[in-house]
Amino acid sequence: MKNSLYTVKDGQYDLIKRELLQANDIYTVSINGENIQTWDAFLDVMINEFRLPMGEHKNANAYLDWMRDLEWLDKNGYVLIIENYSKFMKDNSKIKKVIINDFEEIILPFWESEVENVVIGGKKKSFNVYLVD
Repeated sequence: MKNSLYTVKDGQYDLIKRELLQANDIYTVSINGENIQTWDAFLDVMINEFRLPMGEHKNANAYLDWMRDLEWLDKNGYVLIIENYSKFMKDNSKIKKVIINDFEEIILPFWESEVENVVIGGKKKSFNVYLVD
């Protein structure tokens, strides 16, 4: 299993989304990148969509910790779809790069293999990110 980021054209997206929504064992979140222009807006959407129990600890470290837990979702895999990706963080390219880097370097590798070494009884799970334009 290889967890990855995929760049997808809008025409391919409909087929992929249909397949993902039919997979009951995969937790799928689709967000509209056009509506997310700040770190706080991104964090709020992720907290809401992934049901992250962050409480008052709304910071990057807490977010990354909870994204490497997700046990309350009780699924065998996860998908994040960022629609209108070119409009996502349009005026905040630095933050956009940090967010994508966090997925590539921290979140996806964790679910691909690290979870088995870090969490007692931890199981590898698929986690893929689709960047759609």
